[in-house]
Amino acid sequence: MPVESNAPSVPSDKDAILSAPREEGANVLLTANRYDNPDRGRHGAIIEETSAFRSDIELFYDLHALAWNADEGHTLDARDDAIESDVSYASSKVPEITLENRFDEEGSTGTLTQRVVASVDTCGLLIEIDAEFETVAERTFYTVADLGIHGHDHEDPNAVQEAFVMERDGAELVVATDGDRWLALAQGRDGDRGFDGRRIGHTGVTEGPDRSAWADIYSGNDGFVDDTERGVGNLDVGVGQYVGETDAASWLTAVGFGYGEDAAVEHALRLLDRGYESERESFATAWEEWHETVSDGPTDDPAVNELYERSLTAMKCAQDGCCGVIAGAFKPSDMTYKFIWPRDQVIITQALIAAGAEHEARLALRWFDENQITGDVVDDRGIDRHGTWWQNYYVTGEAHWRALQLDQIGGPIYAHWLVWQETGDDDLLDAHYEMSRRAAEFLLSYDNGYGFPKKHQDPWEEIWGHSTEGTAAAIAGLRSMGELADAHGDEGFAEECRERAAVWANNFEKYCFKSTPYGDAFVTADSPETPSDPSADARPDAAAFMTVWPWNVVDSDSDSVAATLAAADDEAWVAGDSPCLGRYPGDRYTPTGTVEDGGWPLCEAYADAARWLGGRDPDAVADHVFEDAHEWTTTAGLLPERVDGTGQVRWNSNLQWSQATYLLLVENHVRNKAFGLAPDGGTD
Repeated sequence: MPVESNAPSVPSDKDAILSAPREEGANVLLTANRYDNPDRGRHGAIIEETSAFRSDIELFYDLHALAWNADEGHTLDARDDAIESDVSYASSKVPEITLENRFDEEGSTGTLTQRVVASVDTCGLLIEIDAEFETVAERTFYTVADLGIHGHDHEDPNAVQEAFVMERDGAELVVATDGDRWLALAQGRDGDRGFDGRRIGHTGVTEGPDRSAWADIYSGNDGFVDDTERGVGNLDVGVGQYVGETDAASWLTAVGFGYGEDAAVEHALRLLDRGYESERESFATAWEEWHETVSDGPTDDPAVNELYERSLTAMKCAQDGCCGVIAGAFKPSDMTYKFIWPRDQVIITQALIAAGAEHEARLALRWFDENQITGDVVDDRGIDRHGTWWQNYYVTGEAHWRALQLDQIGGPIYAHWLVWQETGDDDLLDAHYEMSRRAAEFLLSYDNGYGFPKKHQDPWEEIWGHSTEGTAAAIAGLRSMGELADAHGDEGFAEECRERAAVWANNFEKYCFKSTPYGDAFVTADSPETPSDPSADARPDAAAFMTVWPWNVVDSDSDSVAATLAAADDEAWVAGDSPCLGRYPGDRYTPTGTVEDGGWPLCEAYADAARWLGGRDPDAVADHVFEDAHEWTTTAGLLPERVDGTGQVRWNSNLQWSQATYLLLVENHVRNKAFGLAPDGGTD
């Protein structure tokens, strides 16, 4: 068997995410991932990054379940040694995750099943593990996890990470802290709450007294653990559960979180006391009660309804306690998507209010208001950013990336207008009016003097130029502001916004519609300052279809949209064997950093909406909703950022923007009209 660190060495896509919908459990976010990598010999599924209190910082990751067979002298790891695996949800409305790992090893042919829920009223999670084998043998099971509260680029590099073993109320626990957040891990089986071996090691250390728990248990492969009681540094932990001569065993692993040692320990022991079925029942009831406040799947097709409901569940899971929705609970390469992008949150807000999740949509608006730049702040390009938002944020509200994107300024105004329209609540109009007005004032100030916005970053965060989609979002924002201002009795400002939007819209095609090697089309950006191949002003771009919906700047039946849709048939732009459009031809934002065949479900959603609205393909939305999207999901049924040429998940699962566009296309189909079109250029 391979000898390697517990830490993952390849990007992981996160096939499923889990959180509770309310109370303390809403502070916990867990991900699970199923591997299918023949090159590395990985076919198993494990619990991966788990956060508490802040969804952008994991407290532990890569929780491995390992089985030692004393008769055969081997240690099997769920991720690395399973011949096949599965990750699934209890239902589309209850995100209890089940991981199944199947082994086919001499003396250890069988299945290791883990079920996991977050507690609703206690900050912690509970895992039930069942092992079933075909033969009786002397067995010990181990749990190994890396502690993740140290070593991230947005953390203090000198942060202290400490872990130690302790006893409380007849139970052994491993407790870890970074000085602020705490976690406690405990196990229970048939009333026994002790560990049969426990080790706190240093990740990546393969030999000597500081070797990792992974190296001691898996690589050492002797069925024994050299106990350690305490460690400081970059740590992992491993604990054992000896079950004797048997072909089956069950036990619980509880992890409690807290802002102090006593709280974390109390939470872990409370979950063991209650037991899995009790926690699972509370978890399921909380989710079912939440789903009673929002829309059920609105079609007569069970598969569509389930994907709709799962998408809504995933967005709720990803809404951090700060009220913002993180873009995705995954970490490709050395970066993470566990930030809040205002642009993503705009579309998520559109989906939430479409599905009747009014409370969550209101929370999202509150996040926009609380995180808008209201001081005199100048960015590194010398742009006064008063009234704007940064490119993305930590869940604390601290800025991360800081480029200027106009869809992250016009978009929040649009979201405010849309939620106000859908609720009819004038108190909501008033509550966020000054926020939207500040954003609109920035847009008015950002004219280039020739009837168009100044340059800004494109939505894919690669190009500085006159972005097609960003400009359309700015126009939609000003038109939305016109509606808000009229309702607020600010008629003069409403007219100013509409007039500027009209000028920009009149010049839109002159800047954004170009000749490309794929035919005439709307391109990524005019006059790009950032080099790319193909050039951003000579390549069609899927974000341009957002000019039709939701931004409502270009008519769906226009010749320019028809030409761009014709270019979308080019094999360089669309997945070869699946009707899924990529961002643009020649896109290198892939796991390999090279051009790969494939597409982005959210890009196909906007293209299909344009085909449908323009009457060019009346079945485009229905085909997407009832057929195509179901081929693009993870094993647990979530939509990813990207699929390969055959439509299989390629990268970055559970992208909330993808979940949102699917839900919105379902709503478009059921309503037989585009939900959330921004105001048009008229005045009535």
